[in-house]
Amino acid sequence: MNGRLAGKSIVVTGGESGIGRAIVLRCLGDGASATIAGINHEDIDQTLADAKAAGAGDRVQAVVTDVTKADQVQNAIDSTISKFGRLDAAIANAGAFNAATPFGEWDMEDWERVVAVNLTGVFYVLHAAAKVLVTQGEGGNLLATGSSTGIRPMPGRIPYVASKGGVHQMLRGLAVELAPYKIKVNTIVPGMAETKPVTSQQGYVEAGLKTVPMNEIVQPDELAAFVAFSLSDEVPHMTGTLLKVDAGRTSA
Repeated sequence: MNGRLAGKSIVVTGGESGIGRAIVLRCLGDGASATIAGINHEDIDQTLADAKAAGAGDRVQAVVTDVTKADQVQNAIDSTISKFGRLDAAIANAGAFNAATPFGEWDMEDWERVVAVNLTGVFYVLHAAAKVLVTQGEGGNLLATGSSTGIRPMPGRIPYVASKGGVHQMLRGLAVELAPYKIKVNTIVPGMAETKPVTSQQGYVEAGLKTVPMNEIVQPDELAAFVAFSLSDEVPHMTGTLLKVDAGRTSA
């Protein structure tokens, strides 16, 4: 198989829909083998079928994975190695969103749900994958999906803002720690992205675009293209970076 990611094996959490689905399909198209790790069975089946229909064949598999469960994350990593023989990259993309709620009105359950997925879940993925990459001794990639709201907050989203800001800092620290092993660690930072959690909230896109200089929503395929580039051997020294594809939102 030819392509910039030929021979590489990746696992993508939240890989069944939205940005994760786009990453899976783009990386497969660029020659990688991929594990779709997610929790929505219907979306998993659809993405798996679409990948196979596009010619992925045996280079793709699906593993039901709740990222808030460390054992399930480990199983996704182990299944990737068992199926494809190695691990080259892990993309911690699974995320949770919270409806706009004034600070004094949200409860601890909402906080704990968002942080469990967006921060602790990312830690589980990176922790499990990093150990494998270090042991393999051939470098590799770790990447997580951050958010422009982790840099430029929006009102009423404290659990989301805090968790995504934590992701940004976690990956910066990990980039320094893993640099001696030639493991690249980066964060993709979408602006207003056209995903179901974003577009399903009445008025959210309209309000959010007022903070975006280009006044345009970012498509998952564009984010996936940037991710595939970052995972390639074309940029061996790009690490510790916030890869912003946000139509200028964090610069305004």
